[in-house]
Amino acid sequence: MNEIYFPSCNFTKASPEAAKRIRAYLKQRMPVAGCCRIDKLAYTKGSTALYLCQACRETIEKRMPNTFTLQNLFAYLVEDPDFAWPDYSGLTATVQDCWRDRRHPEVFAAVRMALEKMHVSVTEMKENRERSVYCGTLHFEPKDPENIALLAEWEDQSISHMPRESQFRLMREQVEKFPCQLAVTCCNRCTDGIEMAGGKAVHLMELAMGTYDR
Repeated sequence: MNEIYFPSCNFTKASPEAAKRIRAYLKQRMPVAGCCRIDKLAYTKGSTALYLCQACRETIEKRMPNTFTLQNLFAYLVEDPDFAWPDYSGLTATVQDCWRDRRHPEVFAAVRMALEKMHVSVTEMKENRERSVYCGTLHFEPKDPENIALLAEWEDQSISHMPRESQFRLMREQVEKFPCQLAVTCCNRCTDGIEMAGGKAVHLMELAMGTYDR
C-alpha cells in the first residue's frame, strides 16, 4: 500500500528544524505532499495518508473523502523498526491530550508509546485521553459558571476570537491543572495555548527529532 506524508504547515512554521528533519526522514520512504488544503498530487485510491496535525486530518477527510486511509504519524513511527528515538532519560512530563483526538484513541496510545521509547516518564492529569476538554485557543469545555457564561457569549466561535485577557485566563486555568511543569503536546493549538499562559510545552515531534533542549 502506498503511503504519503502530509506535513503540518503550522508545525513547520513553529518548529522549522524538527519539521525539516522528519520531512527528510520520510522523503526517503514515500512522497511528501504540500499543504493539505491545496496540494495537487495525483493519489492512488486506498493509499495511506500520514498526518501530524488534527487540522490536516480534518481537511483531508473533507477534501478527499474515501481516497485515503488516515494514520497518525506517531502511530506509524512507533512501528517503524528503523526510526532512531532520542533518549531523554530522567525527563518527566505531563501529556496534554487534544480534545480533537477524542475519537482517535490510537493517537493517545501512540503518544505514550513514543514517550516510553524515549524514556520519558509520564505523570497523567485527570482530564486525559478521551476525557480531554482542551484544544488550546480553539476549544475548551470549562466547568465553572464564569467560564460557561463566557463561552455562551462567544457561541460558535473559537477562543481565539475572545478578548486577549479572557483567552489568557482560560489558558492559565489549564496550565494550573498540570501535575508537572512540562507538558508534552501533539497539537499546534494546544502548544500555543499553553505557551500563551506562560506554561512550558514541547511538541512531541520536537522530542522525537531531538530538537528539544532541556
